[in-house]
Amino acid sequence: MLRAAMKGIYAILFGIMMCASVYADTVSDLRPAIKAAAEENGVDPVLIEAIIRHESGHAKSHAARHKNNLAGIMGRRGQRKYETKEECVADLGRILGKYKARGRVTTAQIGRVYCTVGGWARQVNAHMAAIRSGRYGTLEAYGEQAAQPAQEGK
Repeated sequence: MLRAAMKGIYAILFGIMMCASVYADTVSDLRPAIKAAAEENGVDPVLIEAIIRHESGHAKSHAARHKNNLAGIMGRRGQRKYETKEECVADLGRILGKYKARGRVTTAQIGRVYCTVGGWARQVNAHMAAIRSGRYGTLEAYGEQAAQPAQEGK
């Protein structure tokens, strides 16, 4: 009986791990779009990916699944809806490019206007460290851009 229960628990845990990896791969699959948005707006692609992973819970959030809104971007009537996830990535790149033009370059500076919830910058920094460590695969898609980290100020 105990052996059967352990097999059941193992099956559930394995299923959860597989679901988590599928969502993580969803974000990794967007790396070409992330790179393009980063290049176009002069921002760090790892920062874009970190914000996406944080704001959408690795693309699992309701907004990510039903509105293609991976970044928690708000409009006048709540969260914006996008036709594609790539469109959202491009919009996030544009927003971060505007922040950069105004001198907001650290995650702390960005967080003060992007998300006023305490701890946002620390959590995004943690995602950036995980991305750079290779937790979600290699950063080859970002090329030289990933080699130059964004400022991770507090």
